[in-house]
Amino acid sequence: MSFRQQVIVALPDIAESRKFSSWLDAEGYEVLQRSTPQAAIDAVTCQPFDLLIVDSAFALTGGVRGYGLARVRETPVIVLGDAAGGRSCGPLGSQIMFLERPVDRATFICMVTMALMEARAERRSPRRAVKPIDTTVNGVPSRIVDVSREGVRLELPRVHRMLTPQFVLCAPFLGGLGVAVQRVWVRIPRPDQSLDVMWCGGQLGQNSLKAELGWRRFVDTVVSSPSASDG
Repeated sequence: MSFRQQVIVALPDIAESRKFSSWLDAEGYEVLQRSTPQAAIDAVTCQPFDLLIVDSAFALTGGVRGYGLARVRETPVIVLGDAAGGRSCGPLGSQIMFLERPVDRATFICMVTMALMEARAERRSPRRAVKPIDTTVNGVPSRIVDVSREGVRLELPRVHRMLTPQFVLCAPFLGGLGVAVQRVWVRIPRPDQSLDVMWCGGQLGQNSLKAELGWRRFVDTVVSSPSASDG
């Protein structure tokens, strides 16, 4: 990727910080680790970043709360802690998301992608629901469930959970062309739902003019089809 979103991980437990940082690095994010409240304050006040992941104890510290979070009011923050920490962090601001420990990788990455998606209104472009269309994502059979000229929502096998930050969508309607898509979010069903699928939203990446025009023709065709719905 030519651009890596920057995430500050401010956690006192070094092993936990390294674990989360390795997950983020594997997903294509650039990570800055900080292990003390003062180091966290210095990072959020001086370092440009897209997401702050912070321990609840740090988030409630006067400096981090008073200086850091006030400065990055429009930047998403994920607070990690126990149930009591979640109740305490509630009033911090509208961009605060709380994640209760213990945290598994799938939930963590889903929360990160959702936080970054919500922070960028341009990523939530209007789309049109369509009758599911067979396609492949990095060679894995999948289905398109809604489209726009700028993006797509997909249903994929749940086993394909290590979806790369950028992937290639291929389908017969594109005449064999692959369309580059940048992943924006991933949603995985809860364990109690017992579903074998997951969902992914993406926006078109850098494509050739031929692929771009092919995608637009496809979108214009399917959204005007009687089988398409506004659902």
